Amino acid sequence: MAADTFAFRGTFFHTPAYGQLEALRDAVVVIQDGKIARLGTSGDEAALMREFGLSEVRRLKEGQYFVPGFIDTHVHAPQYKFTGTGTDIALMDWLKKYTFPAEGSFRDLDAAHHRYALLVKRFLANGTTTAMYYGSLHLEPNLILVDTIERLGQRAVVGKVNMDRHSPDDYVEATSDGIRDAEEFIKYTQGKKCTRIEPCITPRFIPTCTPELMKGLASLAQKYGTHIQSHISECCGEVNCVREMHPEYASDAAVFEEMGMLTSKTVMAHGTLLSDDDIKHLASRGTAVSHCPLSNFFLGDAFFKVNHALSLGLKVGLGTDVAGGIQPSMLSAQRMAVVNSRCLRAHKLAKDVITFKEALWLATVGGAQALNMEDRVGTFAVGKEFDALLVDTSLGGTAGPFDVFEGEDDLQRFEKFINLGDDRNLLEVYVQGKCVKRGDSFELEAAILKSGADSDRAMAAATPAEPNAEPTVDLAHQPASDSPASGEAEAEEPAAKRSRR
Repeated sequence: MAADTFAFRGTFFHTPAYGQLEALRDAVVVIQDGKIARLGTSGDEAALMREFGLSEVRRLKEGQYFVPGFIDTHVHAPQYKFTGTGTDIALMDWLKKYTFPAEGSFRDLDAAHHRYALLVKRFLANGTTTAMYYGSLHLEPNLILVDTIERLGQRAVVGKVNMDRHSPDDYVEATSDGIRDAEEFIKYTQGKKCTRIEPCITPRFIPTCTPELMKGLASLAQKYGTHIQSHISECCGEVNCVREMHPEYASDAAVFEEMGMLTSKTVMAHGTLLSDDDIKHLASRGTAVSHCPLSNFFLGDAFFKVNHALSLGLKVGLGTDVAGGIQPSMLSAQRMAVVNSRCLRAHKLAKDVITFKEALWLATVGGAQALNMEDRVGTFAVGKEFDALLVDTSLGGTAGPFDVFEGEDDLQRFEKFINLGDDRNLLEVYVQGKCVKRGDSFELEAAILKSGADSDRAMAAATPAEPNAEPTVDLAHQPASDSPASGEAEAEEPAAKRSRR
C-alpha cells in the first residue's frame, strides 16, 4: 500500500444541491494522492482493500461524521488582531479608527510572523480549509502570509491590498508602486508552485483606488490569470462616496465593469445595495458575491437576498469578513446567514428563508463555485480533493458545546453540530488528503519542527505594542456617515503618496 493511500468507513454529510443535505451512510471512501479515488458502500470494503492494497479501513465511531471543509470567501487577514472589537462606529469611520492603523502595523515583520500564524491556526481549528484572504498594503507582510499558509497546510487565495488615494499619509502607495508590488506578489506566490495557494488582485474598494490603478491591476489579472477581489455596494456611506467621486457611472458595478474588474474569477464582497440589473450583469460576467451576514449587520445598511440573487444566476459564497465580522468561524457565518434570511422575511422583504442546509451549501459548494474550485472541492465525489472535517458529536457535558439525548438520530446530531457546535467538535482537519490538524497539533508544522528544517523563531515572538499614531485619512474629504443624505463626498483627491516600507 502506498503511504498516501488510506480509507474511511462511516457517514459523510454533504450538500450536492442547494437545499439538499445528503448523508452517505456506512460509506467507504478511499483517498489516494490527496483525492477521492473510490466512493463505495460497506459491501465494497473487502474488494476496495484488495484493489488498493489496504491493510485496514479506519471506521468512524458512533456520533462521528465527515463534512466537506468550509470555504471562507472573505477574510481580512491583518484585521484578525482586532477581531471582536471596534463594533461601535460605521464603516467609513471604522476604517480610519481601527483598520488602517492595524493593517499598517504589519510592517513590523516579526509581528506579522506571529499574528499570521495565529490567524491561520485559528481558521483551520474552526474548520476553514480554504480562505480568500485580503492582505495589507505593504509587500513583505503579504509574503509572510503566503509562507505561513503554505507551512500550515491551508488552501487559500491571497491578495496584496492596493490603494492609491484617499488614505492615510503612511498607508498609501503611488499607483506605479502598487502595480509593481502586485506583480511581484503574484510572481512570488505562483513561483512557489504550491497547488493550494493562488494569488489574487485586490483593489481595496473604489474610494481608495484610482481608475489608473484599477485598470493596471486588471491587466495584471488578465496577464497572469489570477482571481480578483474587492468590495461592492456594501453600505450607504460607501455608495454615496463613489457616486460623488464618479458621477459618470450609475453604480459600483458600472465602475468595476469599465475598469475591467468583472471576470469569472472575481469575488465581490457584500453587495447588499446591488440592483437587480447589477446582479444580472455580475452574473453575466461569471462574477461571484461573498455574502457576509455578520459584518453586514454591523457595518452595512441592508440585507443580502441570497435566494433572490441565486435566482438571477449569481454565484454566491459565504464569508466571515473578519474583522468587520466579529467571529472567525464559518459555523457562525452559516448561522448568521439563516438569521439574515429570517430578518428579510420579518421585514417582508422576502417570503422564503434559508435553513442550515442552504447555509452549509453556501459554506462549501457555494464557496467552491465562487472561487472556481467546484471541480476540486465542496462535496464528496470521486476525483475531488479530500478537504474534509472529522466531526464528533458525542462530546457531552462541559467537554462539548451541546448534549445528545437518547433517541436522536444522526441527522438531528448533525444539525445540532451546525447550529451549536464549535472547534471542540472538530477532531481532524484534512486538506488535499493530508491531516493538517489533529487535536491540538498542526501536523505539517509539527513535522517541519521535528525535522529541524525550520526553527520558526518568529512563531514564539511576542506581539509588539501597536503604534500610537492616529493618522488622518481622507475618504473623499468628508466625515463619514452611513446616512444616504449625509454620506456624500467630494470628488477631489490628493496626489497619491509613496508607501513607506
